Amino acid sequence: MKKLLKTFATITFISLLFSNFTIAQSIDQGIRHLEAERYLAAQKVFEGLASSTPSTENYFELGRYYLSTPNYKENISKSVDAFTKGNALGKKGDTFNTIGLGMAKLATKDFSGAKLIFDEVIKDTKSKDPDALYRIAEAYTMFEDANDPGEAVLLIDQALEKQKVKDNPNYYIVKAIAFIIKNEGGDAMNALQNAERVGGKHLASIYSTMAKVWLQGKNYKEAQDAINKSISADIEHAPAYKYQSSYYQTYQKWDLAAEAAANYLKYSDGDESAKLRYTKLAFIAKDWDNVKKTIREIEGTNTDPIVLRLEGIAEFEQGNAEKAIPLLNKFIQTAPKDEILGLDYGFLSRAHLALNDDQNDALAMKYVDQAIALQDTTFDYYTEFGEVFKERKKYDLAEQYLAKAIDSKKNPTGEDFFRLGILQYQLKQWDKADESFDKVCKSYGDTWAPPYLLSARIKVYRDREDTTFIAAPRYEKYLSLIGEEVKSNPANKRDISESLGYLAQKALAIDKDLPKANLLLDELLKYDPENENAINMKNEINGIVPETQSTVDPK
Repeated sequence: MKKLLKTFATITFISLLFSNFTIAQSIDQGIRHLEAERYLAAQKVFEGLASSTPSTENYFELGRYYLSTPNYKENISKSVDAFTKGNALGKKGDTFNTIGLGMAKLATKDFSGAKLIFDEVIKDTKSKDPDALYRIAEAYTMFEDANDPGEAVLLIDQALEKQKVKDNPNYYIVKAIAFIIKNEGGDAMNALQNAERVGGKHLASIYSTMAKVWLQGKNYKEAQDAINKSISADIEHAPAYKYQSSYYQTYQKWDLAAEAAANYLKYSDGDESAKLRYTKLAFIAKDWDNVKKTIREIEGTNTDPIVLRLEGIAEFEQGNAEKAIPLLNKFIQTAPKDEILGLDYGFLSRAHLALNDDQNDALAMKYVDQAIALQDTTFDYYTEFGEVFKERKKYDLAEQYLAKAIDSKKNPTGEDFFRLGILQYQLKQWDKADESFDKVCKSYGDTWAPPYLLSARIKVYRDREDTTFIAAPRYEKYLSLIGEEVKSNPANKRDISESLGYLAQKALAIDKDLPKANLLLDELLKYDPENENAINMKNEINGIVPETQSTVDPK
């Protein structure tokens, strides 16, 4: 009998051990899914565990899952229910489910309510359980619009001091996320390197987070290395492909960016939410066909109006302005006001402009002003409008919008003034062109010669009766900025002759300096040997009578 009881006890112990091992493995699997943004798969694991094996740990993981999803605001009540059930299983409540209730408070932006709970937990855990401190720190980093990264760092440091063997990479991961929120990339990377050193089951997540930090810091080689390491650690870790797509977008490798986005969808849940996340990624990768294809797949079940924006812009980028306009209009009409961007009005204005008729031009001008009023700088809208109107020979509108482009900028560039000035030059608006090119020359300084030539020419055209040779300094500056190679190029012969001829006339008429005039004419003839005006002027200066004297009375 004793032998039988002993055998039964052994079997029971092994059974319990195996059961606990299975549960632990399932929790790890759920966390792996969660880190890989497979939210449906993670939900199935955590809800299954809480249902089949109710425990404080399983309820905590379930509640934490609900607060870790992109749509966590819709799941706050579910998380509270899970944490409450977990608390009920403890004789005096449960530390971690109590922390979970604090997490739920933070999710509603109730900072004071959350802090009361967290302070009570810290007070009750006299030894200041490092895992409790870690979970509170994690709570302060979970929500984009309700966090306290400074407090999170302090708590993690306290937890690390209390932990005898510093072998939990999660501590460093939370610390890294806190520094990312604070936009302190160097400290974030140090924390992630500590997490990498400890290792464990989170390497794929650690490396993908490293990639995020490297990309934000524009350290692209390091980002690529981290992405490759993340995929090597877990080929099904979807976020690695998200950052890989961003990496390729940086180098405008749109086909590879689209391929990486497709892999993101492959290794995430593949449900409606995952497809929406993929659509956003494919949109940035300019994979317009798959953007529209995926939107059609979730049509009827998706309630997020952002798909209207994405599809509308995709249609515009593919040259379908007529299809883009109703989609963008519907997005502006249905989206929450705080989600409507200047970008939406900007694309709507560009779509109307593309239709090229007076009615649509009027709408385009209305909407582009709204885009600018909302401080959208995605495109240089006014310059784009000016160039389009110039191409269509609507010169009044072209000049108006190129001038607006300058007025709308805090620091307009020489290029801005040049666009306006060259249009005024072409329209022979000499007064306006002269003013614009003075600003062009000031903006470019000694870095670009052509504006000085155009400015000189404009000053001549502006006042053909000028006897002071007001354009001389501009011609001199132009010649000083070009080298011998430019002067010797036959394509520039006219410009060089014009500049030197003008200066020679000034030397003769204003300076009364015959040697200087001769030198300038000699230089002109070096580049343009057959220039009759220069030859005649030089002969006149030197009193040389041509052999073929005219028989006409000089009077």
